[in-house]
Amino acid sequence: MLSVMNYIDLTMQGVYEMSSVLANDPDLQRNFEHAGDRLTPESILDFQKATKQLISVTSNNQVISQASLFHYDSGTLLSTTGYQKEERKEELEWVQQAIRANGRVTFYFPQENRYDANGKVDPVYSTNNMVVMRLINLLNPQRNKNILLLPLKKDYFTSLIESLLPSSSAQLFLTTEDGQVVAGTRTKDVQLPIWQDEDRDIVIREIPGYDQRMLMVRATSKTSGWTLTMIQPEKDVFQQTKQLQLWIYMIIAVSLFIAIWISWFVYSGITKPINQVVQAMRQIRIGKMDTQISHQRTDEFGYVMDSFNHMAMEQRHLIEDVYEKQIMLIKTEMKLLQSQINPHFLYNTLDSIYSEAILNQADDIGEMVMNLSKFFRFSLGKGKEVYTVSETFEHIRYYLNVQQRRFDFNISFHLDERVKHMKILKLLLQPVVENAVLHGLEKKSGHKELTISAKARDPYLIVEVKDNGIGMPENRLAYIGQELAKISAKGSDLLMPEGQTPTELFGLRNVKGRLKLHYGDSAELDIRSGSGEGTSVMLLIPLDSSIVTDHGREDGSETT
Repeated sequence: MLSVMNYIDLTMQGVYEMSSVLANDPDLQRNFEHAGDRLTPESILDFQKATKQLISVTSNNQVISQASLFHYDSGTLLSTTGYQKEERKEELEWVQQAIRANGRVTFYFPQENRYDANGKVDPVYSTNNMVVMRLINLLNPQRNKNILLLPLKKDYFTSLIESLLPSSSAQLFLTTEDGQVVAGTRTKDVQLPIWQDEDRDIVIREIPGYDQRMLMVRATSKTSGWTLTMIQPEKDVFQQTKQLQLWIYMIIAVSLFIAIWISWFVYSGITKPINQVVQAMRQIRIGKMDTQISHQRTDEFGYVMDSFNHMAMEQRHLIEDVYEKQIMLIKTEMKLLQSQINPHFLYNTLDSIYSEAILNQADDIGEMVMNLSKFFRFSLGKGKEVYTVSETFEHIRYYLNVQQRRFDFNISFHLDERVKHMKILKLLLQPVVENAVLHGLEKKSGHKELTISAKARDPYLIVEVKDNGIGMPENRLAYIGQELAKISAKGSDLLMPEGQTPTELFGLRNVKGRLKLHYGDSAELDIRSGSGEGTSVMLLIPLDSSIVTDHGREDGSETT
C-alpha cells in the first residue's frame, strides 16, 4: 500500500508541475489578455490558439482526460473539444472554490454529469473525474480570475489500487487530505467509515453498515496527506490462518517428539561417552593414574575409550619408570659434579704434611698447608649440602689465604647483614673465585684486587666475584655465553653429545649446572668482562629458594 501511495504521489506531483507550467505560460496568458466580457473575433481566434496549446500538452497524458480553461470576464469555458458560455459564473461552486484558493491547487469533485452540445459528458462536470484547478498567471499579484482546469480520471487511480485487493470481499478507498474520495473499488454502495483511532494504522472493530467485525488498514502519504484505506472482513484474514494453525500444532507435536528422540540418542550415543571420558580425565588430573573406563562399545567412542585406557596405563608407566629414572639421573649428575670438585682423598695427606712442616720449623709452609687443610675439611662438610653465605665466605677465605702466598693481591669481602645467614649450595662460589685468581689476576702486572660481595636485591640474592685482572675479549665472552646458555634445569645439557664430560669451561659449567639443577631456570650466572678491564661474575639466586638460619657468626665487611 505504501508503494502504491508513493507512485500516486509521483503522479500527482507531475500533474501539479504541469498545472504550474500551463498557468504561467506567457503565450497562454497573452491569448487571454485582450479578451473582455464580450467576445470578439480576435478573442475567439486567441481562444483557439490557447486550445491548441492545451491539446499539445495533454494529448499523451494517461491521467488527464481533457484540459480546460475558464475565461472569467466572458464566462467562457474552453476545452479541447470546443467552448461554452457559463451564464451564472458567480454562482458556480468550482469557480468560487478556485478563486478562494488564490492560485493554490484545489480539487473539485462533480456531483452529477453534465452534457455538452454534442451529447457528451463534459469532463469538468463528470462524476468519473476529479478536477485539479488553479488560477492563471500565478506570478502576477493582480491576476485575473481566469482558471486552469485539469480533469483527472478516477478510473486511473482505481486501476492502481485494485491490484492490492487480497480478496473479493475487501474494499479500497483513496481519499484526499480533507477526506474527499478520489477512487474506490466499491464506492457506489459503500461509504468510507470514519477512522476513530488516529494513532493506529491497523484496527479490527465493528463498523456501522457491516454485519461482522472488519479489519481496517491505512497508508498515509507524508507528502500529499492522501490516504489509502483497505477494509476486509476479519474472518477472511484468519480463514487460512486457522488451517495453518492446525498444521502448525501438528508440526510442533511431531517436532517435539523428534527432538526428544534426538536428545535421547545424542545423550546415549554421544554425550554420555564424552562425559565418561571427561570424568576419567579429571581423575587422571588429580593423580589417580590407575583410572580406567569400563565399556562395551565397538564404535568410534569405544576406540577413544580404549585409547584413553591405554594412554592412562602408559602415563602410569612413564611416571613409574621414565620420570623416576630421570630424577635419579639428575641426582646422579649433581653428585658427579660435586664429587669432581670435592677431593676428599687429599685431606689426610695434608694433615701429615702440616705435621712434618711444623717439626721442621717451616712455619710458612705449615700455615699454607693448614689453610688448605681447613679448605678441604670444609669441602667435605660431613655430608652437608648447603652452607650460609657467611660460612661460604669463610671457606673462600681459606682458599685465598693459600693463593695469596703465591700471588700478591688484595682481597675485599662485602657481606650484607640481611643475607649472611641465607644458605646456598656448598662449593658453588669456589670455582668462580679460582677462575678469578688463575685466569684474571695471575697474568696481571701491577696492583691486583679481588672483591667478593653478597647482597639482596629483590627477587635475587646476588653473590658477585669481581677482579681487576686482564679480562677477556668480546668474542671469547660471547663464546662462553653461548656455551653456558645450553645448560638448563634438565641437567643432561651438562654432558657432551657423546656422553663425555666437557673439559673446557668445566668450572663455569659446573656452577651454572648446579645453579639450574638446584634453584631452577630462574637462577642465572651473569658474566661481564672486557680486555684489560677485569671480569665480574654474578650468581643470581632466587630469594625464595634461600633458607635463613636462626643463628650464625657476625661477619661484617672487611678488607684484607
